[in-house]
Amino acid sequence: MTAAPLAQALQKRKGLAGSPQSRPVYWLVSAADEIVQHHATATASRMAKVRLISVGSRGDLQPYLAILLELQRRGHQVSLIGSVNFQAMAEAHALPFVPLPGDFTSLLSSEAGLALMQGKPVRLICDALLGELLETARAAMEGTDLLLVSPLCLWGYHLAEAAGCPLVVLSPMPIMATGDFPFLGFPASPTSRNAGSTRHRIRRRLNRSSYRLVSLLKWRQDARVIQAFRRDRLDLQPLPWGGAESRRTPPAYLVDPPVLHLISPQVLPHPADWKASASLTGFCFLEPRTAAGAILPTPYSPDRELSAFLEGGPAPFYAGFGSMISRDPEALAAAVVEAAQLAGVRLILSPGWGRVVPRAALPADVLLLEECPHSWLFPRVQAAIHHGGAGTTATTLRCGIPSTVVAFFADQPAWGRTLEQLGVSPATHRLSSLSAEALAASIRALAGEPRFRQRARELQQLLAREDGVACTASAIEARLAGMG
Repeated sequence: MTAAPLAQALQKRKGLAGSPQSRPVYWLVSAADEIVQHHATATASRMAKVRLISVGSRGDLQPYLAILLELQRRGHQVSLIGSVNFQAMAEAHALPFVPLPGDFTSLLSSEAGLALMQGKPVRLICDALLGELLETARAAMEGTDLLLVSPLCLWGYHLAEAAGCPLVVLSPMPIMATGDFPFLGFPASPTSRNAGSTRHRIRRRLNRSSYRLVSLLKWRQDARVIQAFRRDRLDLQPLPWGGAESRRTPPAYLVDPPVLHLISPQVLPHPADWKASASLTGFCFLEPRTAAGAILPTPYSPDRELSAFLEGGPAPFYAGFGSMISRDPEALAAAVVEAAQLAGVRLILSPGWGRVVPRAALPADVLLLEECPHSWLFPRVQAAIHHGGAGTTATTLRCGIPSTVVAFFADQPAWGRTLEQLGVSPATHRLSSLSAEALAASIRALAGEPRFRQRARELQQLLAREDGVACTASAIEARLAGMG
């Protein structure tokens, strides 16, 4: 609180009967009461209606839920506009929710979704569905003071423009152009050690260009639908051929929208050539907090079977692939189980959205686990075998365990390489070429080489000093204050 309200309150007390010296308790309490009232009024004036648009899987949603709950704790009115498969989670946290068409579970299990997870260039959201997403979200925008969007919902830019409100992008992966590395999913090629060499300069230019290429291709893919929607439903002028990034004079409230990367700077050093609008606010975890914002332990009580398995031998490995769906989930499960058997380790196997796993065929030292919070389970296992999603990757680091990635598609191979570079993973595997023998080699390394667990614990200690949720919420509030 600034000194001005305090001085004003104290000055007003001078007119009351009795001096501060003769009536100290009343005088100070009365002054304090006025200061509190002033603070409450000032705070209320800063409260905002914040909407967040996101589609995807549970892992995509959890960081956003954590941010919305923190903004709500700070007094803002928040709501989630998201995939219909988010509804149960939103309701469990008593968050206002507007369901968007297109169940992501069904989309990923469709023929197009399965092809996408095999790395094929498939468009998951067709023109008709995009139009429905835009219309449903538009109807929920009334009174919005600030719009938050995920990378899969950058079309929210047009809704923010029509609503006259600022926009903030929340991304679990690096999406701001840099010469340090290409857009995740592009082949990684190190720059020359000689910063002045031609090769170094060319590589950095190519890296930066990869971001614009992805952005342009995505815009041109959706341009026909979005341009028509801007004209017919939003009463906005069409954008240039190159999209919003090519605008010469965008509205003031949409100039360089902040891009908050929900990544720890311990994992991704801040690129020096990022725009000022880009920042790293830290990993965001959905976990219970006190009214003051302090983090509480995950409330979970394991069933008898899980407790008995954890207590019945050496710490097991965990294997799970979240929302990823394989064309042959039984073959994937068989490969993972065989790898664990070859390496001689116990295993907890979580089928996730893949589901089809024959329980009766599993060895005695393999436990099939349908549902369990990673934040509770991971500290109790040796290491994790996972798909390399941003959320699961962050949780392994937060819990201080090493891991190996079996990447399906998109940014997952890049997260696998990141874990290798951090020294907490021996190798990254591709689902398309996975073999039990290769995975067993990684499991043996994780079980037999202490350096991986030691490095994981070092990173855990560094990450424990960060609060990405609070940092992100503060950055969002700074944007609100700057537009006030």
